[in-house]
Amino acid sequence: MEEIINNGKWIRSVNIFALLILTVCVCAVAFLCKNMWLHIAYTTALFLVMSVFGCLKTGLKFLAAFLISYGWLTFNVRYGINMPSPMLFTFLIELIPVFMAVYLLSQAPSGKLTTALRQLPLTSSVRLTVIVILRFVPTVASEFSDVLDAMKTRGLLRSPLQVILHPLDTFEYVIVPMVFRSLKIADELAASSVVRGIESPYKKKGYYLNKMAVSDGIMIVLFVSTAAMCILL
Repeated sequence: MEEIINNGKWIRSVNIFALLILTVCVCAVAFLCKNMWLHIAYTTALFLVMSVFGCLKTGLKFLAAFLISYGWLTFNVRYGINMPSPMLFTFLIELIPVFMAVYLLSQAPSGKLTTALRQLPLTSSVRLTVIVILRFVPTVASEFSDVLDAMKTRGLLRSPLQVILHPLDTFEYVIVPMVFRSLKIADELAASSVVRGIESPYKKKGYYLNKMAVSDGIMIVLFVSTAAMCILL
């Protein structure tokens, strides 16, 4: 069982609708919960879910960014510091849990996502758009990591102080290669879709099954009930 968790294979057996409901619950708590302690507790629970599904390292990064943003916001408000803007940290506190849920959803196999979306009354264009968005998140994250590594190799990212002192230069060094890489990825994705028969008018079948298990039902009940409690309290 430990090997399964470490390899992240549990995510392949989870019902996609359970992950979608989890994402909706996280969005509701992130934007509607007024109690910050409940917000922190819900984000921590989401981190535990990511750990179970084999995303421990990524979950730790998200959780660390969330806690640092919350601590920095508290420090800014207490001492009246407006640099960086407290609104920036407020946005981060609200968006980081959403990114965690979306990342978890994006780790599910694309074939299973397609199977789940076929069970909904959606047009093929809508299904394809949703799948591309979900699969594009980890790809962009990987490309962004490669760009940062290239900047460090060329001496363009020596320290955080350099980023603060030269924000426009850093922005240019990141955005320009990301734009060109995104265009290339889009072309490759379009070619891959055509080769796999995306334009075929016939009914398509998938390799994966999207069945609801008892564990999926328990996860849905837990996150929906706790989300309702966080919003109402």
